[in-house]
Amino acid sequence: MQNISQIDQLRVQAGANKFLIIAVLACMFLLLVGLRLAPEDSTPFTGKVLALLGPTLVAGSAGAYFGRRITGWLPIIGLFLLAMAGLFLVRAAGGGDLALILLLGWGFVFGMVLGPLVGSVLAEEGPQIVVQALVGTTGIMMISAFVALATGINFSFLLPILFLGLIGLIIVGLVGIFVRFSRTVNLTYSLMGIVIFSGLFLYDFYRVGKIGNTNNTWQAAIQMTTSLYLDFANLFIYILRFLAASRRR
Repeated sequence: MQNISQIDQLRVQAGANKFLIIAVLACMFLLLVGLRLAPEDSTPFTGKVLALLGPTLVAGSAGAYFGRRITGWLPIIGLFLLAMAGLFLVRAAGGGDLALILLLGWGFVFGMVLGPLVGSVLAEEGPQIVVQALVGTTGIMMISAFVALATGINFSFLLPILFLGLIGLIIVGLVGIFVRFSRTVNLTYSLMGIVIFSGLFLYDFYRVGKIGNTNNTWQAAIQMTTSLYLDFANLFIYILRFLAASRRR
């Protein structure tokens, strides 16, 4: 009953802002269509990536909503494997309309993978914590984009550090499947994930600026969008975990 109540509350909040949501979605769609119709070389690479990233994140949000009631490890693992296969398919599909459709579909499927976590937090803490995690993730993304694109700093030096950090996150995450972590460990683990994926945002937005100078194509933009989407999704997960763990005693 509590889960149903929290979902109803989320629906009420979405309904109250439905016209704003529709307007934002319409602007995203029109921007993407306009850029797709324009000559490829006339659109900055950054514009291509951002125009693709917005709708892909919307597709991921829809996937998380529809996947919030998924239970059991088997369907989650199946969706995860499908998302991984879809990632390679999207990156190999080129830069045409089919690649764009596959990108949005992949974003939706990956969002479904996150659905059970979002549903669990909604049931325990309510929609506010999910909104806070989304706002925090979006804020970090925007700050990272500004720093990387406006300053021109070469953030490639972060890659070895971030790679080792990712390996550490994976190892600890696997251990966490079999061992119940304390609140302190959960907070520390989540904080480390936030730091690492914030760093990956800096590195990937640096790549956006670098690639745009040499390979301003829709194919490159779609491939770059998948990297930024993964950064966003994982950062959202760790912020959500951190907020949830911080409220528990």
